[in-house]
Amino acid sequence: MRNLFIFLLSGLLTACASSNLTSSWVDTTYTKFPIKSTVVVAMSDNLRVRRIFEDDMANQLRANGVNAVPSSQIFSNELPSKSDIEAYVKKNNTQTVFVAKLINIEDKEVRYPGNTGFGYGRSVSFYNYYNTSYSYIYDDSYSVSYEFVNVEFTLFDTKSHVPVWSTSSESVDPTDMNNIIDELTGILVSNMKDNNVIK
Repeated sequence: MRNLFIFLLSGLLTACASSNLTSSWVDTTYTKFPIKSTVVVAMSDNLRVRRIFEDDMANQLRANGVNAVPSSQIFSNELPSKSDIEAYVKKNNTQTVFVAKLINIEDKEVRYPGNTGFGYGRSVSFYNYYNTSYSYIYDDSYSVSYEFVNVEFTLFDTKSHVPVWSTSSESVDPTDMNNIIDELTGILVSNMKDNNVIK
C-alpha cells in the first residue's frame, strides 16, 4: 500500500508540476514603469521550448498592455545573438528586453516520514506517542527523488543596458512543458504587476 501511495504521489507531482519564485528584485528608482514594449528571449537551443515560453510570456504581457514580441517570431531558426537583438531594439525603439536563462537542474531526494497520524485523547501519553512517532520515522519512512529546475528572469532597459527587474523560479519535475510554462508565466506576470513593472 505504501509503495502504491509513493507511485501515485510521484505521478501527481509530475503531472501537476509546481513552480514558485525564490527571489525577486525591482529597481525602485526606474522612472519608466509600467513598461511599454519588450522583446522576450528564452535562452535555449531547444526551439520548441523557446517558442512555447516566448509565445506564452508575450501573450501574457500583451494582455497587460505591453507590446511584447517573442524573439522566435523575428529569429525563427536559431537563438539571436546580442547584435541581432541590439539591431532589432534600435530599429523598433523597443524599451526593454526580457531574458529567461536556465540556472540549474538538480535532482534532490525528499524524505517523508511514514504514517504520522495520531489521534489525541485521554489515552495518549508522551511514551506511546513518542514510541509510535519514532517507529514511523525509522521503520516506515521513504524518500522520493524529484528534479528541481531553477530559471532566472531579467528585464533590461535598452537605453541604460542595466536590469530594472529580476526574479528566479524553482519548478519541481517539469515534465509537462506546456503546463509548467503556463503556470510559470502566470506567476511572473503577477509578480511584475505587484511591483508595478506592468499595469
